[in-house]
Amino acid sequence: MARFVGERGGQLDGRRVRSIVASPDALRAWATYVRYHLDEGTFEAQLDRLSARTLDNYRIERRGALLEPLAPEQLPEVVAGLFRELVHDEPEDHAPSLDDLTTQLLFTRLRFPPDHKIEKDVRYRVDLRGEPRDFSFDYRYVNGRTSLLDKISLADKERSVETRVNDLLFRMEHLSDAGVTNFISLFDVGPKGSVDRVEHHLRAIEKFSYTVNVRSTSAAEEVGERLGVPVLG
Repeated sequence: MARFVGERGGQLDGRRVRSIVASPDALRAWATYVRYHLDEGTFEAQLDRLSARTLDNYRIERRGALLEPLAPEQLPEVVAGLFRELVHDEPEDHAPSLDDLTTQLLFTRLRFPPDHKIEKDVRYRVDLRGEPRDFSFDYRYVNGRTSLLDKISLADKERSVETRVNDLLFRMEHLSDAGVTNFISLFDVGPKGSVDRVEHHLRAIEKFSYTVNVRSTSAAEEVGERLGVPVLG
């Protein structure tokens, strides 16, 4: 038996986990993978195999085992207790996600001129030592100058946050070399997170871009000022 962050009634709600994982679909795939091997009795063997790998996109921590045998009807209660004890970063039921907050900020709070709009999922072709590579950003706004906006969750384990920050810095550095110089990073530390905890990451990001905490009450005003557009209401 297994339980994952964001699950209710056996279903994983992707909106509940966007502030703590990069991809809800990836978490669903992990849940399917784990449950398959639990049902097949091959989970321990798979866990040993995965633990021996040195990939950067996940980490496995063994937290011990239950020494006393349990009746099947006891399992749900025991799993729920372990979940409460070991998992500390499940988002609150009604806390808006980074995606929700960004969408509201850009497409509800700001008033753009009739002939201008925010573009989504923009891509740039960059030459890296003779190899063409595509870099993507979440949003672009062009009005006299080009502004690239990217949302980034800093509400996660340190290693995952470090990977996201390094990826963002890499993309911004190479786009700066290509002539794009106005970046806005829309960051989130989660509903209960602390900005102080990620201050060193923010200092690095601020070398290249203007940073905005999407949960700040002044977020719309800050982005509007950078883009040169008014705030609605």
